[in-house]
Amino acid sequence: MSTRPVTRQRPRAHDGQRSAEVAVFEATEQLLQETSMQDLTVAQIIKRAGLSRANFYHYFASKYDVLVAMIARLFDDAYSESVPWQAPPGKTRAKSMDASMRGTIDMWSAHGAVICAAVEQMHSVPAVAAAWKVMLEQFVGAVAEQITHERANGAAPEGASPEMIATMLVGGVERTFYVGSKGLDERLPSAESAVDSIVALTFAAIYGNQRPVKRAKRKKSAAKKAEAVAAPVAPAAGEATASTDTAATILKAVNDLLQEETLDELSVAQILERADASRGTFYFYFGSKDDAFVALFKEFAERIASGFEMLVQMDRTDPAGIRELVADWLDLDEPTLAVARNAVHEWPRRPELGRLYLDTVSRMTTALQAMIETDRAAGIAVDGPPAAEFAAVIMWTIERTVAGSMAGEEHLEDTGSVTKLLGELLVSAIYGL
Repeated sequence: MSTRPVTRQRPRAHDGQRSAEVAVFEATEQLLQETSMQDLTVAQIIKRAGLSRANFYHYFASKYDVLVAMIARLFDDAYSESVPWQAPPGKTRAKSMDASMRGTIDMWSAHGAVICAAVEQMHSVPAVAAAWKVMLEQFVGAVAEQITHERANGAAPEGASPEMIATMLVGGVERTFYVGSKGLDERLPSAESAVDSIVALTFAAIYGNQRPVKRAKRKKSAAKKAEAVAAPVAPAAGEATASTDTAATILKAVNDLLQEETLDELSVAQILERADASRGTFYFYFGSKDDAFVALFKEFAERIASGFEMLVQMDRTDPAGIRELVADWLDLDEPTLAVARNAVHEWPRRPELGRLYLDTVSRMTTALQAMIETDRAAGIAVDGPPAAEFAAVIMWTIERTVAGSMAGEEHLEDTGSVTKLLGELLVSAIYGL
């Protein structure tokens, strides 16, 4: 995560209730429905709010300070008296989860532009990360409490720490909401469309094989083995790749440097020095450091996607094999890890990277969907939400959990335990085991 400081310090504490502050909040929320946080300017906010520059800076240090204040305001207004599973732990609370989840989605939808801006900036702006963490911890605490209670009563199996499971689930909801709200996955046309799958995945993660499940009925036509239908994304015409020794040298320099610092911190000058290349040579192959990173990610994306697609090719009657494959898939060497870490944190903020990243996730989701459909038809998977929607929610939950682990988020620091948990989640969600 970047430690880029905010350029100013807020002149004084404020409560977010004064007319000038409210005007800034309203203007910013409107503008975030029209543009991204990184493209938004203080000048635009001032003009829309009808304030002077001096008035703005009397309350806020920067546009990011406004976002932080809006997140805190959202927490105070919407969540202080409405947390997930308000009922006491146990059956009453578990039964209320569907309604609670729908209520959460409604609350997030009402302020979708603010939520999406927070998600996009939380790995690059520390103040946003801190504010968003306060928001999510309320949910993590409630879910962890439920898991602890159910284990104590013998209703849920032992396993990963309650806090780790809760963090995975809450992060999955966050990412699913973001993807659905932005229309980034055709399998999730809206945030609301994911609720049934989120609930099913949550019960699978908490109760595992101790929850009641119904096996899908075997279909006579289920003998045909499913195959992943999505092909690797081909480079566009004229797009830079590592097809020449010089380009490969530049990309290796980028990869080496990303093991030391983030893409945000990296400069073209550093790449030139490490690659021993001229500026003209660099720009012959790449238009910017972002272009170079996209070319680098393309190489790793193929490896990551094809590794996950192995699920469709393997014998899935043995759950241990699935867990082992997931562990192997997420066992990344340092060069791959450096690329993956930057990709999972930066794709929402960088359009070209985002397109390639979404194509890669879609390819893996297609494989997962095919696996679910085939195994339900074969009678070895449990019945549940539509396969396309369920596969998307599972895949985005995995993606967000990996992103959190790579960022060293609380409760996700132990990569080995996170990898094991994700393998267990796949087996439990799809096969009820």
